[in-house]
Amino acid sequence: MINSNAMRVLAPLLEKIENSRGKTIREIKSELNIERENMIKGASGLIIENLLGIPNNNTDDADIPEIGCEVKTLPLQLNRNGLFKVKEPTAIQMIDYFKVAKETWETAKIRKKITFTFWIVFLAKEGGLPLHQDDYIVLDWYLDHPCNSETEIFKKDWEEIQDFIIRGLSDELSCSMGEYIEPKTKGANNQDKTDAPDGNGGILKARRRAFYYKKNYTNNHIVPNLDLSVLNRENN
Repeated sequence: MINSNAMRVLAPLLEKIENSRGKTIREIKSELNIERENMIKGASGLIIENLLGIPNNNTDDADIPEIGCEVKTLPLQLNRNGLFKVKEPTAIQMIDYFKVAKETWETAKIRKKITFTFWIVFLAKEGGLPLHQDDYIVLDWYLDHPCNSETEIFKKDWEEIQDFIIRGLSDELSCSMGEYIEPKTKGANNQDKTDAPDGNGGILKARRRAFYYKKNYTNNHIVPNLDLSVLNRENN
């Protein structure tokens, strides 16, 4: 349940995004007087850090720690059949293999990142073609607080990933795993490796990975709840 205190904290941020619905990144940059060379790289950085004033957070805490709320951007693609789909999986948090191996679900750091999320949604691809970043359009926002049954699926996915890590199989983790979250590689290349348990008290090298929301989760739990009518107004 999202309480009144959380809504009071989020109210000014929601207003900023609501006022940005239907606008392009170019228009938002102009309103904020941001030149390209001074812009934090990427549309996500522009929206979250420049528009909302929330600094990039690489810690275990949520982006808005006083209410335990994470802030995420979600790029969509509008397919030729007129349906909106998520463009890509969404990064949650880097995996520290040794820390995850020692956690329980109750103490898992990832829980602070998935319990309450403020999603900001924009159009990044249309008719099979990627848009120029300046032409991305802010579409809508969504407050996500997974219910008990959804949380149980997150837990099941996390436990499967943790089991691989504990057994020394970190480098065999696959994006095909999980229903809601997946252990996706995230490094400069396949040779970008870090330490992981080998299952026998020692250390092995495994490719760097992060927890990601699978498109299955965002396509089925976020996208159907969005109001995407601003795009229709743009096209009329």
